[in-house]
Amino acid sequence: MHVSLSRQDMLQAVQRCQNIVERRHTIPILSNILLRAEDDALHFSATDLEVGIRTRCTASVKAPGSLTVSARKLFDVIKELDAEADVELDLADGFMSLKSGRSRFRLATLDAEEYPEMQQEEAGVAIDLDGSDLAGMLAATSFAMSNDETRKYLTGTLFEVDKHGNLCLAATDGHRLALTRSRLQQDVRPGQCIVPRKAVNEIRKLSEETGEQVSLSMGERQVSLHAGDHHLTSKLIDARFPNYNDVIPKGNPHAVVVDRTAFDQVLRRTMIVANEFTHDVRLVLSGSEMQVSAHNTEQEKADESIAIEYSGPDVEIGFNARYIRDVLGALKSASVTLSLKDGLSPVLIKQDNDSAENYVIMPMRI
Repeated sequence: MHVSLSRQDMLQAVQRCQNIVERRHTIPILSNILLRAEDDALHFSATDLEVGIRTRCTASVKAPGSLTVSARKLFDVIKELDAEADVELDLADGFMSLKSGRSRFRLATLDAEEYPEMQQEEAGVAIDLDGSDLAGMLAATSFAMSNDETRKYLTGTLFEVDKHGNLCLAATDGHRLALTRSRLQQDVRPGQCIVPRKAVNEIRKLSEETGEQVSLSMGERQVSLHAGDHHLTSKLIDARFPNYNDVIPKGNPHAVVVDRTAFDQVLRRTMIVANEFTHDVRLVLSGSEMQVSAHNTEQEKADESIAIEYSGPDVEIGFNARYIRDVLGALKSASVTLSLKDGLSPVLIKQDNDSAENYVIMPMRI
């Protein structure tokens, strides 16, 4: 293999692959990136056996061939090279030589024939949509994924095409639910799958960076995304996601309208003295004012009030303030509406009645 290409193009491709590679893998070759030079391109592949990615860069291929090299070392080398100088790669005697400007490196390789091949499953549900729209939907929901590995089905995000032709994304950790919908511009048969956290994060990044049309395919055991020159594939979480429609409160008669930014700032300040693990705060709604307070075991306290639009009865309710701040950070409107029933029932947070985003947060006993 002998190839030369732009340092910037190569850096972006290697960085994308490095996000997939596990640094401490029990199978040494999985810490490597597969490079394959053919025609007028250098192709990059990486996998951890659960998530895989393929991408390419335009290159001058003087001799085709393939090799695998440490993802971490290659990335560390490329990012330190002169941004204006091209990179030249060559394979000889089991080593990859890398030249750029006055820099010279020799890196050990492993046989490309030993690198595991990513299997591509036939798509069950194929969707074309704007990359920025998909990235926005993931930003609005993925923060609610659980970190509890004992409940694997909650550590991913549900991708669902419903019977009405909407793409629905939902995530929950058992204490909160984030849900968003988007009307598809094509006829797609209903289907759903749970995409694991690592793939969700990479799908969001790829969709955001591409900023143009992407293709999402959902199969029985695999999800894949085509975004520009990138092709991401991931295994699915084999489980059943909770019925999110049963979680969304239907009978919350009292609505609280509050300025989103001001509410977030009050919570941020109050959390300073809240329990560092539960982040519990108390909200007291009375007339046109909401009192926000917190305390801790050292008898420290914080109290602050904020103006609201509210015409219901006085209510006292406790929350994990971090959960509310995550929602406020995901929304973009000037104000938000909290719909509630009493101090013990789940609260529904939306931008407005027609909003595609729905957030449900369970209250805490304080």
